Parts: sequence; C-alpha cells; structure tokens
Amino acid sequence: AHPKIRPLEAFPVQAEGKEMVAIKDPVGVCPEAVFVPPEAFFLISLMDGTHTLRDLQAAYMRKYGDLLYSDKIEGLIAQLDSYFLIENRRFEDHLLHLREAFKGAKIRGAVFAGRGYEADPAALKAQLEGYFTAQDGPGPPNERVEKKDLKGIVAPHIDFTRGGSCYAHAYKALGESPHSNFYCILGTCHTPMENPFAFTLKAFETPLGRVEVAQDLVEECASKLPFDPFTDEFSHRSEHTIELQVVFLQYLLEGRDFQILPILCNSFHEMIHGGTSPLQDPLYEASVSALKEQLSALPSCCLVASADLAHVGPQFGDQEAVTPVVLAEVKAKDLEMLGHVAHLEGEDFYRFILREGDRRNICGLPPIYALVHL
Repeated sequence: AHPKIRPLEAFPVQAEGKEMVAIKDPVGVCPEAVFVPPEAFFLISLMDGTHTLRDLQAAYMRKYGDLLYSDKIEGLIAQLDSYFLIENRRFEDHLLHLREAFKGAKIRGAVFAGRGYEADPAALKAQLEGYFTAQDGPGPPNERVEKKDLKGIVAPHIDFTRGGSCYAHAYKALGESPHSNFYCILGTCHTPMENPFAFTLKAFETPLGRVEVAQDLVEECASKLPFDPFTDEFSHRSEHTIELQVVFLQYLLEGRDFQILPILCNSFHEMIHGGTSPLQDPLYEASVSALKEQLSALPSCCLVASADLAHVGPQFGDQEAVTPVVLAEVKAKDLEMLGHVAHLEGEDFYRFILREGDRRNICGLPPIYALVHL
C-alpha cells in the first residue's frame, strides 16, 4: 500500500537511442542494472514508504497531465519487487538467505567474470596483456631491470575496459619490484559499513585460479583491533574493488606463491561532513596503528590501494556537463592532490579533499589514506 524503494544508485543513460535511467543495487542483491524510462523513475523516486498508489497517480497527473491507471503502477512495483528492489519481507528473507550462504562459504567466487572482464582464462590473459601493450600502455614488465623496492601502489578499480591501461602502469611498477609473499589489498567499499575496516578469511577465486587469504595474519590482525572486523564481512560478497586487483595480481605473478590480506575500507563521508580527520576517531587511529604494527613485522608485504579518483558530471549529481575544460581542471586538481600521496603526506591529502567538501567525489579516499598511514 505504501511502497518503499531500497537505497539504490541511479544515473541517466542512453539505451537503444532512448533516454533511460539505470538503477543499480550497491549491495548486489540485484546483480544487474535495471533500466527504466524517466516517467517510471519519477514514480520510483516517490516510493519512500509514505505515498499510496493514489498519491503516485496524483503526482503523475500533476507532472505529465495524464491519468496513469493503478494497474500500471502495480505492474511497476511488481517488476521492482521481482528484482528485490522494494524494501519488504520478501527482500529481507532473501537477504538473510544470501548472508547465511556467504557466511558458510569457504570461497568468495568471481562475481564480475563475464561482466567486468573475460570469463575464459585464455581470453582474460589476452585481455590483460593487451592493456600493457596498448598504445597508451606502459609495455610489459622488464624482467632484466634493476629491482626497486616497492612498498605499495595505487591502482584504479574502474572497469577494465575504461581503465585497463591505467592498471597496467601501476602493475608494471609492481612487476619490476622484488616479489612479495603478502599483498594487502585496501579496497573502497561502496556499501554501508559499521566499522572502519572489513576482513574476510575466504579465498578469492577468479578464472585464473584461487588466491588464498593469509588466514593466520588476518586472524592475528583481527585480534589486535578494537572491534570485530568480520562484522561487515558480507560487504565482500559483491564488492568489485578487491576482486579486480586479485585478477591483475594473478596475471602478473603467475606461477608464484603469494597470499592476500583483503581489507574493505569504510567511507569518510560523516567525517568530511563534520570537518574532522579520521585520525581524530580513536577507533580508526587505534585500528591503523594495530594494522601497521602487524604488517611491519612481516618479512615482505606490498600494499595495493584499489582507488578511483574524481567522479564528476550529471551522473554524479553535478549540473555541469563534462567538457574538455572540466576534464583539464579535474586532472590538474587530481595531480596536485596526488602530490601529497607521493610524499606520504596523508593529512595534507585528506585536507585537500576536505577543503573541497569532497565535491569531486574522490571514491578512493579511504584506501589511499589508509595506504599512506600504513
């Protein structure tokens, strides 16, 4: 009677020559994007749990001047419900089932194989090789080059088709450094979390095989933290930021033994809104100190921040279109901002974004910040 849509992401797209709105579920209960016309999205935007079907009809009439029969609205609600996008008992039961299934699983399977990258192992290797050898790629890692010690890299987590060569530049540096036994992957979490970091003990499986989590290390780190880092473990189920780095590591380190410490990082949204630094939060400060102590005791460990930078344009709520002038301004600010990262100036990096009010939506802020302080 009062349909309530779940917290979702929505952005305008062109589909088959028509203006549509893509709706994505950040939790991944609905794995695919759902495309609806703007008129339907107008109704969806009003489904906040307070409006009846009659209210929706009246709002539609006021905006479009047409009478929309209730069976049409009911059909839209039924369609959304079939994708588990309506907040109701059916969704809650399904979510509970997914949580229990993930909790009991030993392996975190490849969620984006066949969607974000090639599912066939040979095709995937060819795809990744192409990012190194492409015109804007860095070329393959030089095995004969003098190995330079590398503490960490910042790599994108955007889809490979748009950012593949950028990944390759980061991983070429990693490939030309001494081999490490452990890779701590710090990923942006795109869903709400309760604590600063989320751990998992599940091995990560991709078309290139399985990568084991350093279980003893994870459990030792977990025992030193002032909270339970497995509380938000379900966030790992559908989050792409760790998976995409694992794929590149497997390709680059083929035939070598290594383990990972996968960590999802919570948003700093509330801290930015309040104008405070993460290190002013005793929970975060204690967590970073404990993790740093554990990682520093390892014979070798490389940090990987899975981090995108600015997200601008109408898709992200900006009124201004993305023009060459806007892109040039964003690039200049990104480079200035990353200068602080290159010099390990974590607080200056954070304050740069804080001064902007995170207006450019720096998606990789939490993992980059954690990398610098670790």
